[in-house]
Amino acid sequence: MRKLLRVRFLLVLSITLTLVSAAITYLNVQEKKEATALIIHTYKVIQFSTRMLSSLKDMEIGHRSYLLTADTTFISPYHEALADITLDVDTLKDLVKENPRQADIIQQHIAPLIERKKNHLTESFHILKSFGRDSASHFAGMKIAKTQMDSIRYWIGDFIQHEQSLLKERSERLEQRYIINDVIRFSSFVLIGITSLAALVNINRKEEDNKRLLRELQNLNQQLEEKVRERTGELEQANADLVRLNEEKNHFLGMASHDLKAPLVGISGLLSLMRLDKDKLTPRHVEYISLMEETGENMQRLITDLLDLSRIETGTVRVNPQSISISKLLTQLHNRFRPLADKKKIELDFQQQLTNDVITTDPDLLARVLENLLSNAIKFSPSGKKVIMHVHEHANDLRFDVIDQGPGIRPEEREKLFKKFQKLSARPTDGESSTGLGLSIVKDLVELLRGTVQVESRTGQGTVFSVSLPRVK
Repeated sequence: MRKLLRVRFLLVLSITLTLVSAAITYLNVQEKKEATALIIHTYKVIQFSTRMLSSLKDMEIGHRSYLLTADTTFISPYHEALADITLDVDTLKDLVKENPRQADIIQQHIAPLIERKKNHLTESFHILKSFGRDSASHFAGMKIAKTQMDSIRYWIGDFIQHEQSLLKERSERLEQRYIINDVIRFSSFVLIGITSLAALVNINRKEEDNKRLLRELQNLNQQLEEKVRERTGELEQANADLVRLNEEKNHFLGMASHDLKAPLVGISGLLSLMRLDKDKLTPRHVEYISLMEETGENMQRLITDLLDLSRIETGTVRVNPQSISISKLLTQLHNRFRPLADKKKIELDFQQQLTNDVITTDPDLLARVLENLLSNAIKFSPSGKKVIMHVHEHANDLRFDVIDQGPGIRPEEREKLFKKFQKLSARPTDGESSTGLGLSIVKDLVELLRGTVQVESRTGQGTVFSVSLPRVK
């Protein structure tokens, strides 16, 4: 009788420990959710603060460019940035309204400074209308403008720094909660295991050998099922986390790429303005401007690749099939790449053998594919060589062969050829930049067009990339 009571006591204790462990786990999960929400909230505050500072810079660039050139195209970025700043200030006020310190900085410092900055810029436009460009430029260049911008940067920097310290504190607190939760869970499982084992020992002494073996088998089966459920849950959570992180990465790429476009447009505009005064520039200045323009073009290509990658991975690329002329497309490509080929003294040879000049496909996606292949062929070809674009019919498909006389691709490197961010041993022959995304984008776009892409290469003799597309999609 005493053994039976002991068994019952151990079973009740095991159930109690299980319930307590479940309750503690639930409370910890709720705390982790709250901590995670606070971390996400802090990230939003930092994001809008950074975007607001970027918009201020865009507003000032648009303002100065308009004063210098009187070109009304610079007014649009100015007003867009002005609207974004107002929206960001209102959003930040709402986000930090529960934080007295940050709310005070917004209300007492950042918002008034931004308002004074807006008034200063507006006043310069009034001076431009009333007294002319020189007076407006002099007014805009006064020390007060720099002082205002420096003050705004200081307070926004202080604002962001405080949020970053909050982020660090909250992240550490969340990590501590994870550790505490794991310790509690492990301890509970240990205690549950001990009590269950003790119960089994007493039951084994009470029951016959066959019943004892049966109970042990059932217990082990139950433990195995529990572990399978736990592992399944962990795998599902891990998969959900990976999906979420991938979505966040794609969102960041798209956002960052779009945000980088505006400064590049401003820089390109300023460089174009500088070229208008070429009579006042020295040869060295002209060379520097050319280098800056080339760097801007490289950056623009990188942004385009990142945007293409983001659109492909998020599934937002839309295929719009149209009937297009192959001859017209080849003419456009030849005109675009001829200056680049001439610069490297590379012969550009376009050939076509077609009975029907029309194909039904998406013209933008096809042009993007061929531009990437032609750009690579020229980039990796030495001076004095030839790059060939050969278009011909192959079975029921239309085939585009891009042939170069570059260094070729090593056999051991071909499996990495169409993967993202892969750079092979071959290097551009004139110091050009390479993102490692072009061929990956080519493969994905060709598959969207329901085609195939193949490569043939011999080391030291050149490479042939072949894209086959159906005539009717």
